[in-house]
Amino acid sequence: MAEAEHCDVCIVGTGAGGGILAHRLAMAGLNVVSLEQGGLLAPDHFRTEAPPGTARDFGIGPRTVWPSDPHDSLFIHPLFADRTEGSTDRPKGGFQHFQVLNVDGLQTLWNGVSVRFSRADFADWPIGYDALADHYAAVEQRITVCGTQENIPELPDGQFVTPKPLRPPDELVVRAVKSLGEAYSHAIPNRKAINTRIGTEGACVSTGVCTSGCPVGAVYKFSARLLPELRLRPNYELRTHAKVVRLVREDGSRSISAVEYVDTRTSERRSLKAKLVVLATGAVETPRILFNSADAASPTGLSNDNGRVGLALQDNPKAVLSTSLWKLWGRRRSYDIGYGDLLILMSRGKLPDGSSFPFIGHGIHGIPDVPHYLTGMRGFPPALKVRMARMMFYSYVTLGLFCAGEVVPGNRVRPGRTEDRYGVRHVDVDFAVTDTGRQRMDAMLAWGRKVLRRASSTLVHASVDNSGTGIHYAGTTPMSADPAGGTVDINLRSHEIENLYICDGGVIPFLPDKHLTLTIMALSDRLGDHLIAKAQQSGTRA
Repeated sequence: MAEAEHCDVCIVGTGAGGGILAHRLAMAGLNVVSLEQGGLLAPDHFRTEAPPGTARDFGIGPRTVWPSDPHDSLFIHPLFADRTEGSTDRPKGGFQHFQVLNVDGLQTLWNGVSVRFSRADFADWPIGYDALADHYAAVEQRITVCGTQENIPELPDGQFVTPKPLRPPDELVVRAVKSLGEAYSHAIPNRKAINTRIGTEGACVSTGVCTSGCPVGAVYKFSARLLPELRLRPNYELRTHAKVVRLVREDGSRSISAVEYVDTRTSERRSLKAKLVVLATGAVETPRILFNSADAASPTGLSNDNGRVGLALQDNPKAVLSTSLWKLWGRRRSYDIGYGDLLILMSRGKLPDGSSFPFIGHGIHGIPDVPHYLTGMRGFPPALKVRMARMMFYSYVTLGLFCAGEVVPGNRVRPGRTEDRYGVRHVDVDFAVTDTGRQRMDAMLAWGRKVLRRASSTLVHASVDNSGTGIHYAGTTPMSADPAGGTVDINLRSHEIENLYICDGGVIPFLPDKHLTLTIMALSDRLGDHLIAKAQQSGTRA
């Protein structure tokens, strides 16, 4: 074991929660160390000389399945960890847990969608919308969110820069949604953490897709926007290749004494002492660390004396529909392709019992590297295949629709029986889809088909899923006013461990239909205020 070191705050993880918090605390003068189990990607990691849609190999790599499902393409990327490095396996037919193990975490491949939860979304939280309103605004300005003011109560407005202009496919979808005549159905410009300001450093270069990694850093991530401000500060250290194994406390203590981690380059075990520890590693990895921190006083895991850690794992059920719009056949591109999903779609679905539920999603149009539609032309003569492919090239749209997660105690993260390559025990995930979840996904499909028909759809490729591919993991270490009902209090401090905080999707007790990333970041900004105030009261200095 290497000699122990000290800091004011140890933050585990550099994604949505960890990055914002590290910046807040270090800029306020606290002595901060960020631990990240992967490395820092090179600034030009995602750069390519070929414009989108012109790859000679059509984007087909060693992991590509052919014929491929167009809805699976987002989940085939070399940066996604496998079970030898990550927390879990991704068993066929089971829960699909996705991790990116480098600085920025999942935000490395983030598409930037940044929406506020509404007042109604906080109905069953121990805090309300007003507790986060100022923090939403602060984060929106810090990460540069584009969007438009719409005055929709279900989707609060924020601090926005101008988004990219809508394209012909977007306009067809907007008109289709308006033609429904439903006051609760909307199609508006998307809200994304993307620098759209032409002529500024790191401005969007319109690759047509963000989920494969931004080549210029236009999409927010910690390493591109905030880390450069911290690099030269003597009170901040980013320690990469530091995989946290467990949190250690002295016998009978309610405080963590050290964070034990393994250097993934040398397999050396090391220890870091900190006055405060913040876990910001995600709703699956954070329970893993807590389970693996079990000691004699807490044999089921640290901060888990009430048995709540890992229960009620949530993700957003989704419905995805793709089609070619015949009104765009033969169209040449005379418009800015932008960042792919330029639309937010909102509506309500109807269930068989007469009740309804809200859902939200995207309207997506990009230039495909993988021509999925060619697999439907097997019977066409070769010359006709080429002609059809060219004619249809700019006509494809996808609707991705998401509804609220469900609180099901049996959907959970639990200690596993296997270990990763570093000897750290995995976790297993139990997750089943409910009848209500299936009905909601079917209702979203029905609405999506209705919209696409009005937008001039041809053959529609449709799929539904609630097995982790929403990648909006939540609920496993929830915020609660009652210590018996959750893991952290309203300030994200563990109910059981005095110097432990959690700031990731796990603290969200009820996952609404909306993307959770901006809310994690707003919670992180709020936690920053809380910890800075505590430091000032105690006289902590850098």
